[in-house]
Amino acid sequence: MLRTTRTARRGRAAVTWLAEWRLPAGERRAARAERATLRMLSLERDNTKHTPWARAAALEAERRRDGGCLLLWDP
Repeated sequence: MLRTTRTARRGRAAVTWLAEWRLPAGERRAARAERATLRMLSLERDNTKHTPWARAAALEAERRRDGGCLLLWDP
């Protein structure tokens, strides 16, 4: 995950605000809505909070469905 400093985020937000400020009201709302939509899409696509847990649960369910792990079985 790419992390940026707070200063960089604030600077980017300021530049975005200045660029939008020059647009007409309808276009400002459309730009804001587009940014919100893209943010939601990226959060769904790059879901780093829940993906590892979901993957571990899926592997555990598959292991249980197949009758357990045969690699750890010692006759």
